[in-house]
Amino acid sequence: MSVEVIGIVAVLIGFIALYRDQSFIVYAFVCSTLLGSAAALILESLGGASISPASLLLVFVAYRLMRDPSVVRGALEAVGFGRPGFWLVVTVSVSVASAFLMPRLFAGEVFVFPARPQSPYPELLWPANSNLTQSVYFVGDLVCFVVISGFASRATGARVLLNAALFAAILNLIFAALDVLTYSTNTAEILSFIRNAKYVIFADDQAAGLKRIIGSFPEASTFGGNTLGYFALTLRLWLLRIYPRLTFIVMLLSLLAMLLATSTTAYVGLGIYLVFLYCEILFRSFSRPLTTQMQVFIWGGPLLLVIIILFVAVSDTGWAYFKGLADLFVFDKLNSASGEERSAFNRLAIQNFLDTYGFGVGNGSVRASSFLVAVIANLGILGAIPFAIFMMSLFLSRSRADALDPLSYPIRAGAKSICLAWLIASSISSSQVDLGLGFYTFAALACASRSPIFAKRRELASWAPADAHTQFR
Repeated sequence: MSVEVIGIVAVLIGFIALYRDQSFIVYAFVCSTLLGSAAALILESLGGASISPASLLLVFVAYRLMRDPSVVRGALEAVGFGRPGFWLVVTVSVSVASAFLMPRLFAGEVFVFPARPQSPYPELLWPANSNLTQSVYFVGDLVCFVVISGFASRATGARVLLNAALFAAILNLIFAALDVLTYSTNTAEILSFIRNAKYVIFADDQAAGLKRIIGSFPEASTFGGNTLGYFALTLRLWLLRIYPRLTFIVMLLSLLAMLLATSTTAYVGLGIYLVFLYCEILFRSFSRPLTTQMQVFIWGGPLLLVIIILFVAVSDTGWAYFKGLADLFVFDKLNSASGEERSAFNRLAIQNFLDTYGFGVGNGSVRASSFLVAVIANLGILGAIPFAIFMMSLFLSRSRADALDPLSYPIRAGAKSICLAWLIASSISSSQVDLGLGFYTFAALACASRSPIFAKRRELASWAPADAHTQFR
């Protein structure tokens, strides 16, 4: 095992957090989830598996927060029968069992694209290190969800998490700017300490004459999907008039970063998310009053789209360039070498599900190109059902505080938006079942059970209008 510089920094932050307010470790943890290409520890005995700074900090987060009895009570309530946490516990339990049993039960009987391939060709199924590492990651996701649920069960904890999310959204843009700046000045080695994981980092890729932005992630697709989540968060908060100036600026910059990243995942995911959000607000307008920002979105969104299309269409050069980009990143993507490879991953993964009679090949056994396909191929029907129930309970969850505390609904709506955007992006291009610690952090915030605690009038004024609870429920 080798300890990296970023790992030493993470440990120091963890120990400092033991003597600071709880918000310190929460901010540090949420921001650390951005370090997608960093390795705090590298386990050579497990084939070079990397432990991320966020995973390392999770140990300190759990220890620091669970020393608070109120957090413990909230965490226990989160895994109660019928709660989203209960279904996540069931899913993780099935996942761990499948990772141990299925590769041995079906060993040598089916061909798979392994999670850590040694060649570009399918291989016979055998137990692998990835079964252990993916199980550990999933257990870490569960721990993260439970601990953060306990912290978010308090009104103050929920607000700290939302502020930490906004800070992370800004930090994500800073990393994007540094990526472009260091590339332009041939000083990319400055970021090597956060690009040290044992997998390929696509820091120098270009497409359509543009540098593919990766920020603090290994590739443009991962950066685009992550930025889509923070765009969704800030857009939702702007629509609900939460920090309207800040969220509007961060939203526009996140949108610009996505467009410049030249990521198919970001482009397709952005379109799906905006259509979903537009339909939701349009449906809501028939029964509830809308904020000014919502009205601008409903009427101004289609008008802006028409103006952009007309502006591009009147110029032959502009139309040719736009059509070329659309063909390159969307319409012809499946016909590219990358698209054909990803399609092959999904086809074989679905076949693995059928060949194992619906039981799956075990978490960490197979590589797919969609989160949805990865779930059924790795976990089988026994894991997919509780996982689907967890997702449905996450997005349909409500809180007693929503009707009484003007801050409760915007916080939950923002958290659900970022989770939805990340789920869409993962369904387009993710290769494994693990959605990451960031997803489960905001999933916990979205469905944590909070008491209806009122905030001070001065605090409410900075967050939402006095009639927010009647407008947004």
